[in-house]
Amino acid sequence: MAKHSTKTEVRTVLISDVHLGSKHSQSKQCLEFLRSYSPKKVYLVGDFIDGWRCNQGWHWSDECNEIIEHLEALIKEGTEVYYVPGNHDSFLRSEHSLEMLPGKFADVQFANEFVFESAGGWRFLITHGDLFDMVETQAQWVSKVTSFAYDSVLSANRLFNRLPTRRRKNPYGACAALKSAVKRVVMMLSGFEAAIMQHARDQDCDGVICGHIHTPAIVYSEEMLYCNTGDWVENCTGLVEHLDGSIRLESIYGSPRMLELPTHPRQRASASSARDRFAACR
Repeated sequence: MAKHSTKTEVRTVLISDVHLGSKHSQSKQCLEFLRSYSPKKVYLVGDFIDGWRCNQGWHWSDECNEIIEHLEALIKEGTEVYYVPGNHDSFLRSEHSLEMLPGKFADVQFANEFVFESAGGWRFLITHGDLFDMVETQAQWVSKVTSFAYDSVLSANRLFNRLPTRRRKNPYGACAALKSAVKRVVMMLSGFEAAIMQHARDQDCDGVICGHIHTPAIVYSEEMLYCNTGDWVENCTGLVEHLDGSIRLESIYGSPRMLELPTHPRQRASASSARDRFAACR
């Protein structure tokens, strides 16, 4: 990953599940990641702020303030910032909450979903994912109880990683594997991926980019693409679209994964049509 001393110019940066306000948020690593790029657009794909911790376990570090200040600076420089609220920051789905946003954050565009088109003409539905999770929509109390219980597991994992032989390791590496396994089972049983992919298809999209389940992924299928940005608690990952149109799933603790797509047929057809119109006018 690029160091912030030499910023890399990119088209788009997409991150989710930073959970600012939680003591387990790896906000320092997220700040370094954001500082390493000069993007034209930034998508915050839900659970950027952990509103569930407001009444219990709230932890707002200096890095949290610096992330907000960095985003405000990007907006001032002309970067477009889009915010998709998730289940942990669902209060931002309220018009009243949005009216109270300070400073440059008032210029951020908020919506439950956006359609993002890559440089190559591929259309992705961007949404957090909680609205397609049956547990969140029908029994959120279960999610809240397990979320607070999981904090104890995260704390134990962090203590273990303070041992001298583990200091350069991901402090929540074991939790990442555990959560991924459990979430995959829950999501499969709830039909999460099928539901979210069908919704993207209904919006005439070629794929979906989401967060929510804290499992970074790029999955190809015959009809649709599924990308999950991961998180900044257990995995520290984000999606970056470079100027050449390639998309990389960057990771602080692992190797990046590449999504290289050819120019979409619709863009090729549009370019061909434009050339034909130009030729007819000559």
